[in-house]
Amino acid sequence: MGTPKMLLPWGDSTVLECIIKKAKALVCKHIVLISGAEHISLEKITQRHAIQITQNPEWERGMGNSLAFGIKTLMNRPPKGVLVLLADMPIITADNLKGLIETFVSSEADIVCTQYPDLQGVPAIFKDSLFEKLSQLDGDLGAKQLFKLEGIRLASHSVQKDYEDLDTPEAYQKLKNKYGL
Repeated sequence: MGTPKMLLPWGDSTVLECIIKKAKALVCKHIVLISGAEHISLEKITQRHAIQITQNPEWERGMGNSLAFGIKTLMNRPPKGVLVLLADMPIITADNLKGLIETFVSSEADIVCTQYPDLQGVPAIFKDSLFEKLSQLDGDLGAKQLFKLEGIRLASHSVQKDYEDLDTPEAYQKLKNKYGL
């Protein structure tokens, strides 16, 4: 991308602040941002929004490593589950997130993922019984690999839009145009 995606302008704030606002609208006990290279810039934003930030010293090892690091920070006060959001998906709505939580609460699922028209992915909620497996992730592969483990009870919450994130300047501009920002 050439610049930190989560710090890009999005409406009247940044991509990250858009995600934070949606997370804060939920009934979550803790919101934790796992940071990497841009820790100082992100820390200023998290202070304004009163959420916890923790820097992964090995962030360069990839998304899986950062997720594992985040799970390890929760293991001393384990919640019943963890909702995993990416900081480059500002088009996810609070209703999508509430739907995931409702499905998690009303089902016996180990994982509740977002069902897009063409794929299953994040945001997703993982039951505490998977924290040990999540804490062992490494590299660029995220938690999606757990969706296919034998014995995993997987549920999903459907959304009617395609998976969209900000991987290139062109994708960012296309989404800004699409959403009138």
